[in-house]
Amino acid sequence: MPSRRKVGSVMTTDVATVGPDTPFKAVAVLLASWNISGAPVVDEDGQVLGVVSQGDLLEHEAPHGMLKPGSRQARRKAGAAFVADLMTRPAVTVRSDDDVTVAAKLLEQHHFHRLPVVDDAGKLVGVVSRSDLLRVFLRTDQEIRDEVRDEVLLRDMALDPSSLYVAVHNGIVTLNGEVERESMIPVIVALVRRVDGVVEVRQSLKAHFDDRGVSPVPPGQVGILSSHKPHN
Repeated sequence: MPSRRKVGSVMTTDVATVGPDTPFKAVAVLLASWNISGAPVVDEDGQVLGVVSQGDLLEHEAPHGMLKPGSRQARRKAGAAFVADLMTRPAVTVRSDDDVTVAAKLLEQHHFHRLPVVDDAGKLVGVVSRSDLLRVFLRTDQEIRDEVRDEVLLRDMALDPSSLYVAVHNGIVTLNGEVERESMIPVIVALVRRVDGVVEVRQSLKAHFDDRGVSPVPPGQVGILSSHKPHN
């Protein structure tokens, strides 16, 4: 079964990091020099403690009257001299073996531009950004078509790829032709949708046999003979 690309295949491993004792001004210089919106905060062992971003810096510089009433975090950041008080914590992280869709949902949910990527021990291994995730949709139409034919049809469905018409244009997959059973059609469509870079699936597949109303054969012995002996 084709699977969504993993975070580890698109993440950036050359990551600018800061420590909790990094001064405010040093963070501002780092973000500007790397042209990034934020950086993970890590301890000496590489454990991710939080994230410091341009937004955190702006909260530091905001006039006290503009802070959210009763916001303890905002007051803490306004008086912060070091990253420990400036960063946002706990950090929202993903793992390298997570699907890219997991990272995309977290970025959208929290309105972040990037996420730290950690290993099983919580140590930083990279960063994934919105632009990194967009690479999934930069696959060529030919690459997508090859995967649909070789992975979905041939390997997963045991179908001859030449038995169906498969076309891809701007990430939109078109499927035409006939398959053996009606129940195969939604499975094929679902698998194609999981292929990286697929934007939409359009199909007009037909089946030789409609098996949707056919009950499966129950397990066990079938026939007129029974393995149970009659009671005396």
